[in-house]
Amino acid sequence: MDKKYFNVSDKVVILTGGMGMLGKVYAKAMASCGAQVVLLDIIPEQQAMNYIKSIGKYGKNIHYYKVDISQKNELLSVRRKILKKLGKIDALINNAAITARAENLKKTDRFENFELSRWNRDMEVNVTGTMLCCQVFGSKMPKGSTVINISSTYGIVGPDQRIYPKGIFKPVSYSVSKGAVVALTKYLATTWGPKQIRVNCVVPGGVQEKQSRDFIKNYSLRTPLGRMARPEEYIGLIVYLISDSSSYCTGGVFTQDGGWTAW
Repeated sequence: MDKKYFNVSDKVVILTGGMGMLGKVYAKAMASCGAQVVLLDIIPEQQAMNYIKSIGKYGKNIHYYKVDISQKNELLSVRRKILKKLGKIDALINNAAITARAENLKKTDRFENFELSRWNRDMEVNVTGTMLCCQVFGSKMPKGSTVINISSTYGIVGPDQRIYPKGIFKPVSYSVSKGAVVALTKYLATTWGPKQIRVNCVVPGGVQEKQSRDFIKNYSLRTPLGRMARPEEYIGLIVYLISDSSSYCTGGVFTQDGGWTAW
């Protein structure tokens, strides 16, 4: 196979939530393929620079800006800096989100008692932040560029509350916000199609990290493949959607969940 099919070496890629667990995996993978990767996150700059230095030779292709994606003025400021330094924006990966990890869920997450402040905070980051990044960076992206929005299985099906400890619930704001990301993807795909800007959505399943043994077991029994995902298993799909191999893909919802939503 011609290696040019999946060539991303000339791409400038913005990755929000770049210092999260999956963000770091995506960043290193794309940098190793020769892309210039711009990480956006809210952690202190020195902490990010320590990570960039830790990955050795690939760190030269990674850049970091501290920014709150829910604040449009901050995004506009960062956009100016990126364009001045790198000259263009070829791809945007909207990975930043308040994720409500299983190990952090609380009994107060029950729908009947769910706090409005939590709802508003999650929507501000997961929906408004994603929309603003598309608006700010997408308006400067050229023909042939691409946007990847990251949703979740719970954005397309309801959560299976049975896999969590008794009295613990996946919060409503997570499912609703991730469903909105799917809808935003389809809206932008049809709106930006005439500009030849592609917009797709990745729907990942759960990644095994620091969850309890019982949760991992319950989750794994719920998937046809019988396990949770490994972080590196999402790299191939991300690279594909950034590369020109996906030049006829837009408005797509790419589910990669070990079969969770197949039954």
